[in-house]
Amino acid sequence: SCGRTFFDLESTTEQIKVHTSHLKGVKIAVMGCIVNGPGEMADADFGYVGSAPGKINLFHGKTCKERNVPAEQAVERLIDLIKENGKWVDPA
Repeated sequence: SCGRTFFDLESTTEQIKVHTSHLKGVKIAVMGCIVNGPGEMADADFGYVGSAPGKINLFHGKTCKERNVPAEQAVERLIDLIKENGKWVDPA
């Protein structure tokens, strides 16, 4: 983990998995570092990247779609981004 990680990477990853594990073929990168994260997640469909304490940037592919989303809203906003891009299916 990077020293520039501003959130609990393990619990956040688990929370995202709980909500999205049914999305087969959708790759979501959860990156702690705003410096290296965007480049390292370049092959992901969506990205969740810590940008500052309590703030998250959300990506679709390599494009940042939302900046400085409050961490407590970021998982729901990630789900909204997935839905907006036609990749969401309701769990069975």
